[in-house]
Amino acid sequence: MSLRALLLTSLVAAFGWVAIPPLFGPDTYVGQGRVAGIQNDTSITIGHDRIPGYMPAMIMPFRMPDPGVPDHLSAGDAIEFQLTVSGKTAAITALRKLPDGAVARHPARTTTVIDTTQEFSVLKTGDRVPVDLAFITQSGDSLRLGDYRGQTLILTFIYTRCPLPNYCPEMSKNFAALQPRLREAYGDNAQLLSISFDPAHDTPPVLRDYADRYTDRLDTWTFVTGDTTTVQRATHLFGVHTQPGDDERGEFLHNLTTAVIGPDGTVHRLFRSSDWTRMMS
Repeated sequence: MSLRALLLTSLVAAFGWVAIPPLFGPDTYVGQGRVAGIQNDTSITIGHDRIPGYMPAMIMPFRMPDPGVPDHLSAGDAIEFQLTVSGKTAAITALRKLPDGAVARHPARTTTVIDTTQEFSVLKTGDRVPVDLAFITQSGDSLRLGDYRGQTLILTFIYTRCPLPNYCPEMSKNFAALQPRLREAYGDNAQLLSISFDPAHDTPPVLRDYADRYTDRLDTWTFVTGDTTTVQRATHLFGVHTQPGDDERGEFLHNLTTAVIGPDGTVHRLFRSSDWTRMMS
């Protein structure tokens, strides 16, 4: 079976609440914001104010389980929502539409803005990955992407303080589930790489502690950091956008990217989600 095949097969009425039964043992938070977009009937992007005790103001997608995103909502609507966080997921479990004047027009606008100028072109399927990107591993060793030539590499981007269960933690759990399957099928010819985009905090010792939560086999799964220039170049190349959020909590607004790089050093596949359930089933 090819690696690609393995990855694919293994890998409210207005002003009324739309409520979903709560998850087991959750923490709940209430936030306000505006609908920034509706991806499908179970995914909604919200530009929200700071959610006290949990996360800074930002724009990000949220899951909304059955019965799903209300039909009457549209982009720009002011809303109040309940975010329920359990050990495995963060999802909106209640939502209601608010009068338009109840929420600022740009609730997630912050004074902290990251330079997102694309100095490097974003890689796409078929592009060759630069071999000179150099990182520092969880053991303090140097590592270049070129060191993986001749092996299949699956890489993703994380930061160790990510608070949302279905963002970085889920990416790492997915890698943890995938690792033994890859080892069984390909031995050390398939490698996993988790790149931190928070080099100020995620030093090699921090990455080693983080790695210990997910794996005891660092021969086929490596966690890396690097200097700011290298990390920014890597995130730009793979289309990962990051923006610092709450300084006290060390949080980032970010999107998700996982890349499959072939033995020839070219991008074979890009995934822009943490939901690997279809690949892993």
